[in-house]
Amino acid sequence: MSAPLLIAPLFMPSFVKVWDLPTRLFHWLLVLSLSGSLLSVFYIQNMEWHSLCGYSVLILLLFRLFWGFAGGHWSRFSSFIPSVQQSLAYIRQPAAWQQPGHNPLAAWSVWAILLVLMCQVASGLCADDDAGFSGPLTVFVSNRNVEIFTFYHADIGKWLLCFLTGLHIAAVLFHIFYKRQPLLHAMLTGFRQLPHHSAIASDDNAWQRLKALWIFALCTALVYAAVHWLQTRLAA
Repeated sequence: MSAPLLIAPLFMPSFVKVWDLPTRLFHWLLVLSLSGSLLSVFYIQNMEWHSLCGYSVLILLLFRLFWGFAGGHWSRFSSFIPSVQQSLAYIRQPAAWQQPGHNPLAAWSVWAILLVLMCQVASGLCADDDAGFSGPLTVFVSNRNVEIFTFYHADIGKWLLCFLTGLHIAAVLFHIFYKRQPLLHAMLTGFRQLPHHSAIASDDNAWQRLKALWIFALCTALVYAAVHWLQTRLAA
């Protein structure tokens, strides 16, 4: 057998499990919750539906916070903390980036979306639209601050979130149609095709999924109990 045939398997593409099932479910549930939240504002104009979608986003953000430390390798926050040097190097030579997780620019995008979502949810909890809806935290906030939170939530955060969401979608479409990278396939199946075999695969076994289910249930219970208690205080 010739030498090229002996070394060829070492350089053949391989499929690596990058996104575990809990991360993928988080992603698509966030898409649904965020879409419902925006539709309830722009088209349906139903504040009860809007608040339910907002609470769903809050549960998902809490879950992602925990999962950023307990999830699979590429879902952990430590795997996508980009440095300025990495970002500049990626801009200069994007083809040189071989890691299966988020590239530096995508990592910045993820952090920005998570931060803006947190601000949007927090401001919504303290907002009052003067049309029958009051956030459960308004009872603890002065009228002046309620006005500030309401203004940010309705006139700044909403549009900032729309901008980042649109930018994220545009980046995904760019990678799919121009760079020929099947990102949607990776977020549906969890696997990415890489030109080497040395990438770390994320744990996605039954224990990891059971752990994620318990974390999600805990986050749901915490949000439900807190909102119920706050709404009781608000109605008193």
